[in-house]
Amino acid sequence: MDTTIGIWSIFAVLLAIAHGQSTLTSTTETHTETETTEYGPISMVVDQLAGLAVDVSDQTSAQLQGNIERALVEVTGHIEILTSNAMAEMETAIIEANQFVLDNPSCNPAWNLQEFTANVTHQLNGCTFNLGKLVEAYRSDGQKVMASVQSFIQQMAQLPIMCQRQQMGVALGPLNLGFDNSGNCFISGITAINKGLAQAMHNASLFLAHTRTLSQEQVAQSQQCTEAVVSQVIQYLSALRENCS
Repeated sequence: MDTTIGIWSIFAVLLAIAHGQSTLTSTTETHTETETTEYGPISMVVDQLAGLAVDVSDQTSAQLQGNIERALVEVTGHIEILTSNAMAEMETAIIEANQFVLDNPSCNPAWNLQEFTANVTHQLNGCTFNLGKLVEAYRSDGQKVMASVQSFIQQMAQLPIMCQRQQMGVALGPLNLGFDNSGNCFISGITAINKGLAQAMHNASLFLAHTRTLSQEQVAQSQQCTEAVVSQVIQYLSALRENCS
């Protein structure tokens, strides 16, 4: 995230330099004025810089999207691992108890393997319920984080044409910007967008860190719960066999 902020700072400097080198020339025959720089018309420089800024922003946005998706997969994976590991620990005890009851039908006439397994699965699902809710909240909040970042990138892409139309107050309403020419408009606009984008990326970083902490805490609680279920089930099955001996 800090790298992104640094890149935008460089862009702002380049824009200021480009604008500082601009000169106003007049074509007598047509009586029109065109802003130019040593690199060409200011509008062309603005378009090029805007395109470069959008490209870098898209790359950063893609990295952020990847980080969010990987974190989501990780949390979802914890649910599957906790459940499958717990079932694996109980598998032998359940199979042996089931065979014992089949060999001794009078021991526990009400025994039903499918119902017992379903009940155990239900208990394990209860252990990972909060993790599941975390996944849902994370997916929803992640979409909001990405939407915030994408909104600034979209503003950046639209900035040149909006400056030409002198309608920055509409394009960047929340920023309340207004400018006297396309050069100053773009410099001021990209600076404001940069500030907003930096804040959005900072919020995204905090979001990822907060989610990571929450998932670690919730995984630990879920694991304690599944371990308790495993212990109770094994004790129950052991007692079932002992009582029938």
